[in-house]
Amino acid sequence: MKKTIADPQIAYILLAIATIGVYAHSFDNPFHYDDLHSIVDNPHIRNLGRVPSYFTDPTAFSVDAKNAMYRPLLLATFALNYAISGYEVWSYHLLALLLHLACAFLVGILSQQLLGNRWAAYFAAGLFALHPINSEPVNYISSRSEILAAFFVLLGFCAYLRRGHLWGLYVALAFAAGLLSKSTAVVLPALLLVYELIIRRRFPVAEKGLFAALAGLFVLYVSMVWSLIAKATVGAPVRPYDQQIWTQVKAMVFYLQLLVWPSPQNVDHQFQLSDSFFDPIAGSAACLLLSLVALALYHRHRHPLVLFCLGWFFIVLAPSSIVPLNVLVNEHRLYLPGAAFALFLAYAGLRLKQKIGAQCVGGLGLVILVASGYATVQRNGVWQDEYALWGDAAAKAPLMARPFIYLGGAYVRDGRVTEAIAAFSHVVRRDPNFSLAYVQLGKLYREQGRDDLAVDILEQGLQIDRSAPEIWAELAELYRLQQDWPKSLSAYEQAVEWAPNDPGLRNNLGNTYQVLGRGLDALSQHQQALTLMPEDAETLLNLGNAHKMLRQMHEALVSYRRALAVREDFAGAWFNMGYLLEEMGDSQQAMAAYHRAAALDPAFAAKASAYRKTLVGKP
Repeated sequence: MKKTIADPQIAYILLAIATIGVYAHSFDNPFHYDDLHSIVDNPHIRNLGRVPSYFTDPTAFSVDAKNAMYRPLLLATFALNYAISGYEVWSYHLLALLLHLACAFLVGILSQQLLGNRWAAYFAAGLFALHPINSEPVNYISSRSEILAAFFVLLGFCAYLRRGHLWGLYVALAFAAGLLSKSTAVVLPALLLVYELIIRRRFPVAEKGLFAALAGLFVLYVSMVWSLIAKATVGAPVRPYDQQIWTQVKAMVFYLQLLVWPSPQNVDHQFQLSDSFFDPIAGSAACLLLSLVALALYHRHRHPLVLFCLGWFFIVLAPSSIVPLNVLVNEHRLYLPGAAFALFLAYAGLRLKQKIGAQCVGGLGLVILVASGYATVQRNGVWQDEYALWGDAAAKAPLMARPFIYLGGAYVRDGRVTEAIAAFSHVVRRDPNFSLAYVQLGKLYREQGRDDLAVDILEQGLQIDRSAPEIWAELAELYRLQQDWPKSLSAYEQAVEWAPNDPGLRNNLGNTYQVLGRGLDALSQHQQALTLMPEDAETLLNLGNAHKMLRQMHEALVSYRRALAVREDFAGAWFNMGYLLEEMGDSQQAMAAYHRAAALDPAFAAKASAYRKTLVGKP
């Protein structure tokens, strides 16, 4: 039988071609912001053999342990990309696009199950694939977590509806895999329950075994990541809960608007905090949402799918609405809610077809898909570099600090100092609590030789927040370069007091103690740094220096050798070990160490040559 466009195989092949065409020019878009700490600078993804450790160590998520997250499957996909293309971005984008296509196909399968109409299912899948709101998770590589978690949620939902062989096991496995991708997958059991209550109008008694298994997986997952959850919710939430809840009430309406009319899109929307129902915007948003819920409930018997889609929207956004996150609103949070929107619009098209005819509805649907694809192509271009992305964000959200921070960072990287100073100064004016801006301004002024301005801006930052270790550290570095060691020491002590688990700060404090002749204090700091960052070559070198200062020669030699075992090409460790061996009377080994240091780093050649001359004639 001859196949036509109505056949699922042909329809989905055409959809895949259209989607690939829309995103084809985005394969060179670079890494951005969180990609740097979780991918570019993250040593844990550079070896596929480390994949098993992702399932036991949340700190593997980032080069910085403070950014620990439990997303082992996501990390595994990054490790796979690194194995394929290193830091060439094409494979990262290709995998994201393939996963996005898989999600779109699952949306089509779900829509077919729920609507019973192939054309409506094709439209839902197409809208999800081409909607510009999904351009952020597809372009922003770190946001693959949204796509991966959504894929497993949709897969579990499809398995639940199809009820094939071992369907319960497949639902449970999909739920587990979703949780291992991102915590937002926790919504799957709630979606299934709402489906049963609204669409099938029954309580899932027959499926109680499956729901018990899903509950068990949920409890197991929470027990594994409880320390991370507790920190974000009760230990150190980024904002009070009254602000969180009422701000997210506003965000719900904003998200609905972005799904219906995704303009203007922005990587950092200008969004303000609210803290009560009596905030005019928050109160109006709450009334609107309640009205939508009331309307959907009123028509639940005639249009249960509308209530289900609304429930899907609220349920999926619940985790990011309840848990205070750094960014108030993010477009990538709409990835899975966007599937509900596509389903709703497909259902609306079916209802509209009864009034205006199939041809009119089909034409309207085609216009929507073409417009969505065009808008996505336009939006992809914004992700082409940092200047385009953050320049766009700064122009659309001049009151937000983050766009100017990242713009300033790009200016610094490219030597555009005047523009960098202007960007960071804008941040200080608009958001005085953004400590990174003071640090960057202090560093720029210091590098220009404008030490007085550097001290002034750093002191200004400390007046806002004296507990900012990064400001204390930059002030300490400024005093170190001025060789004002007492002031440098005092600033480093303050930095370590506020960030006791930062090994870099402890190393710097230990080195300052060494300069001031306080060997025991230096040794203590380097030992604590080594505890925080075991087998770190720089820390082992510093530890060896402290031992040598205390005339603990054997311990110093052991530390230097450990440093070289970690990093054999560490010229500084070879040189210091040569100096130590010379003092210990081992001229032959000292000469060999000096020679190795000079061969590895020409900067050591002159010193090594001078020391080697003193050894000539020694036994």
